[in-house]
Amino acid sequence: MLAVIFAIVPVFLLIAIGAGMKRGNFPGDAFWPLADKATYFLFFPALLIDNLANAKLGNLDPTGMLGALLIALLLQGGLVYLLRPLMKVDGPGFTSVFQGAVRFNTFVGLGAVTALEGGAGLTLFAVAISMAIPIINVMCVLTLARYGDHGRGTSLRDQALFLAKNPLIVACLIGIALNLLDITLPPGIAPVFKMLGSVAAPMGLLTVGAGLQWHAMRASLQPLGFACVLKLLVYPAMLFGLSRLWGLGPLETKILVLWGTMPTASASYILARQMGGNAPLAAAIVTVTTLLAFVTVPAIFLLLGV
Repeated sequence: MLAVIFAIVPVFLLIAIGAGMKRGNFPGDAFWPLADKATYFLFFPALLIDNLANAKLGNLDPTGMLGALLIALLLQGGLVYLLRPLMKVDGPGFTSVFQGAVRFNTFVGLGAVTALEGGAGLTLFAVAISMAIPIINVMCVLTLARYGDHGRGTSLRDQALFLAKNPLIVACLIGIALNLLDITLPPGIAPVFKMLGSVAAPMGLLTVGAGLQWHAMRASLQPLGFACVLKLLVYPAMLFGLSRLWGLGPLETKILVLWGTMPTASASYILARQMGGNAPLAAAIVTVTTLLAFVTVPAIFLLLGV
């Protein structure tokens, strides 16, 4: 379990560095909105295209695992909607709780699965990412288009156009198309996507730290609590139950439970900033789930015996 904890440490430290930079006014207030925009329109899309285009199955058959993960994603999203009346938040606040409950930190997950399993486990995790990322982004963008400040009250047609123009969705479609068509980017181009994508994680986490507003965290304890419980406790238990119901093997079960225990991704903050969600609440959810994961991840693994 130390390997999982060590995978979480850099995430928290980058958030802390971002908060320190903001507090010290370095490199200046004008930097952070531009960093948000560059991450949203350039770095994260490059990361998605690179990951999805290069995901390989090999001789593994992930059908059962992917089926269980798909059902869990839909159940988790539906559960957040069902619980919305209890959250006592406005539309933008609800979008941040929704993202907090369904998004997962890819970088922590990849680091943890590499340390714990490697080989086949890493391949299964990458395949799961390639299926889940487009679905999660569609769910989150649609929720923001409906309830965020920039899209609330728009027609179904306008929401569909909003979705079609979203850079994360477009990147997912490009990456999947390249993979399915077995198209390899030219040698001089492929490294560019990899280098741009490598900036997404640190830049995204730095901007999360810079966006932290402790008073907003204290004022949003109830929705923050909902997001943390749903993400760190309910979701892994749901994935474990579906793994047993599906009759999955030990490796697939471990991968799914690990998936469920991961803290919320910094992309939720970037998306909230760009699409009218509650960005301070999103930043708080990313930070608190990352902190709590130090305790919940090993506890859940020990409790479930995976």
